[in-house]
Amino acid sequence: MSYSLLPIESLLKLIASDIEKCAIAADSIAQCDHFYSEISKAYTYPLQAGGKRIRPLLTLLCAGALGGSEALEVAQKSALAIEKIHTYSLVHDDLPCMDNDDLRRGLPTTHKVYGEAKALLVGDALLTEAFSLLAKTVWHKNQNALYLSHLIEDLAEGAGASGMIWGQWLDISLTGATHVTWEQMECVHKNKTGKLLGSCLALGGICGISTWEQTISQQDLYSFRKKMKEAGVFIGLSFQIRDDILDATKTNEELGKTAGKDEIQNKFTAVKLLGIEKAEEMSLFYTEKSINLLNEIFSHPFLKTLNKDHSHYQKLLISQIKQLLSREN
Repeated sequence: MSYSLLPIESLLKLIASDIEKCAIAADSIAQCDHFYSEISKAYTYPLQAGGKRIRPLLTLLCAGALGGSEALEVAQKSALAIEKIHTYSLVHDDLPCMDNDDLRRGLPTTHKVYGEAKALLVGDALLTEAFSLLAKTVWHKNQNALYLSHLIEDLAEGAGASGMIWGQWLDISLTGATHVTWEQMECVHKNKTGKLLGSCLALGGICGISTWEQTISQQDLYSFRKKMKEAGVFIGLSFQIRDDILDATKTNEELGKTAGKDEIQNKFTAVKLLGIEKAEEMSLFYTEKSINLLNEIFSHPFLKTLNKDHSHYQKLLISQIKQLLSREN
């Protein structure tokens, strides 16, 4: 595929193609081993359930924003790894011991099809394979050991005990509480959603930077990664507040799913804790914080010296974030 100035639709097709290749590879193994057939189908089942593919898309866009079109190939494995991490978290979230959901994106959840124990294994497999994918990154320069270590570190940080897992842990701990503060909910959203989105931007950014002819200092690379992760956290906070607002203000038809679930379940949300008007203000505040951080990254003097088409992807990335955080369904 030509990577010259790809639009959003082409990037989404690229992601879908990678997921399809993953399914084909699993099927080919299954054909050789009868006993592998079921796990092959179970493993790819949640991956092929659809969705917006927000996380891999942000990964590719951030790679393009810092490295231009040539960075998209480098970032493909990272984008798929991020989607596998996200999918594993959904499989585990749906389990009876967690949220006990029967449907995901209009389809029976993995544990409803394969049983709870096997669904747990599917999630474990997706998590493990994500890091295997990072090791298969196709680098354009001989800096693979340095950059690969940063990919692993930033993905583990966003998905692990200091990120997504911590957020989920806190969310479970607050279940049934009679009093929850906005600061506590903010901490849940920051970690449960925001940290992995920070990993998306950081991994994409690392892949983009890896294509630069001039090697930047470790200090500058650390600064880039830190700001990208912070921007992702702000995106996650705005995203979750927006979700709360939509759940409280839209109909089933407008959302395409059951509206008002938060109120029915008596959940503590941004709307319940802050009110609609203040929640809208906070969502906009976090959106602006994320975009300001990204623009700060894009204004780095070194980026202006690159002979690349990165500005195209910078505009696409900012546009996609604004669209995501102002969505009506």
